[in-house]
Amino acid sequence: MHVTTERVAVAYQPYVPRVAVLLVVVCAVSAFLYGIFLLEAVGQAASRTSAERQIHDLSSQLGVLEGQYLAAAKELTPERAEALGYVTPAQVSTVVVGDTASLSFAGH
Repeated sequence: MHVTTERVAVAYQPYVPRVAVLLVVVCAVSAFLYGIFLLEAVGQAASRTSAERQIHDLSSQLGVLEGQYLAAAKELTPERAEALGYVTPAQVSTVVVGDTASLSFAGH
């Protein structure tokens, strides 16, 4: 039995260096790809944080603009509009939206 085991070990021994090299190459490629994926994940997290910050800033600016609009709307009266040069329209058109996707104009 000892002779059979020795013959099997000698028969497969030439493949050991090739398998070891293949294993090292697979491990190196795996480590490289893991590093790339990890850097991409960190980059995406940083981009998300930056986008959230921009959204917060834009929301703040929008709030300020809404406040300015409401303040200006309170100041606008028919007398002030006339003083600014606004005129009453001769004809008013109303846009009616029905159940369909198309718009229709209804003149008054």
